[in-house]
Amino acid sequence: MKKTILTTLLILTTLLCHAQGINFTTGLTFKEAVAKAKKENKTLFMDCYTSWCVPCMRMSKEIFPLKECGDYFNPRFVSIKMDMEKGEGRDLMKAFNVSAFPTFILIDGDGKEINRVTGGSPNAEHFLKRVDEAQQPDNSVPKMKEKFFAKPDYELGMKLLKAMFDHGQDLGPVLDKMYENKWESQRFTPEFIQYYLTAADFRTPRFDKLMIDLPKLYKHIGTEATRRMLLDSYRTFTYLVAAGRENDLTVDDVRKAAMITGMLNFPENEGMPKLPALALYIAEKDYDKLLTYLEEDLVRIAPSDSYKVILFGLVQQQYPNMNAEQKARLEAFADNYAKASAYGANNFKQAIEAMKNQPAPTQGGMAKKKKK
Repeated sequence: MKKTILTTLLILTTLLCHAQGINFTTGLTFKEAVAKAKKENKTLFMDCYTSWCVPCMRMSKEIFPLKECGDYFNPRFVSIKMDMEKGEGRDLMKAFNVSAFPTFILIDGDGKEINRVTGGSPNAEHFLKRVDEAQQPDNSVPKMKEKFFAKPDYELGMKLLKAMFDHGQDLGPVLDKMYENKWESQRFTPEFIQYYLTAADFRTPRFDKLMIDLPKLYKHIGTEATRRMLLDSYRTFTYLVAAGRENDLTVDDVRKAAMITGMLNFPENEGMPKLPALALYIAEKDYDKLLTYLEEDLVRIAPSDSYKVILFGLVQQQYPNMNAEQKARLEAFADNYAKASAYGANNFKQAIEAMKNQPAPTQGGMAKKKKK
């Protein structure tokens, strides 16, 4: 009996604690929630989440149930949760251009977005401050754009870039304006360049502008950090080519990626920077050059570099596409490499042996037209 009473008290205590937090309305469609908020003269708060999003779960379990959140939200908002991968959530994700989770959207009585907050918060104070700031008219994207283009300012520009990025908007015009900043210490910061690279595909003139200013980037950001940021912006594209996966790169695109990487002058014992050149030889189907690159360059990668195994594996995948002479050359390399090195060498040799009688793999084709 005592155990039953204790259990009941625990359940009631839990329910009361949760009741103190944000009161999320359930069972309503988006339109019905908008109508409810308008009728109650409140703003609609929509929590956009997914089932696999860890920060989303943390916000729901640790932040939303807190009393201070309930005290702030419940008088001001009609709050709803929407799984962006289920039911109506799929359409809302497209309609509001949600690309990061969690995203919290503030919506007016006409169903239009006022502003949004993206990403989780470490505590209630931080979360409530961000939501409060999002409601200020001066912090809306249109208002910030108006102020920025009337009088460009670095701090306002960075704030605007984050807001536009969270909204999935084109950052290009703001980035170009900020790039005119005469103060190099503001133009060449890691934060700004990261945003810049989101709108500066390596095939575009915007990226070329960065390469022209490479010495200034080295000066203000540092050589190593600059190299990593630039390579990371196009590395995945070249991997898709090298792995024979679907991509929209032309051979000329891959050639440009290899050329850019050469200009960055990475240490010769690093594996990752060798990917673009390897992808170029695969794209060109020039297996003689690929084998030479393997024999003269890839072997110089430090044994402890995990990317060495990846690159060797990409070469190995091309074995079925080679002619008899090229296959014999790769087999000889594998044999000699196995004798000279213990790091992954036997596995490489065994893989080549296993592929001798296998048919050629299906390759992802290069795009016919260059991406604009």
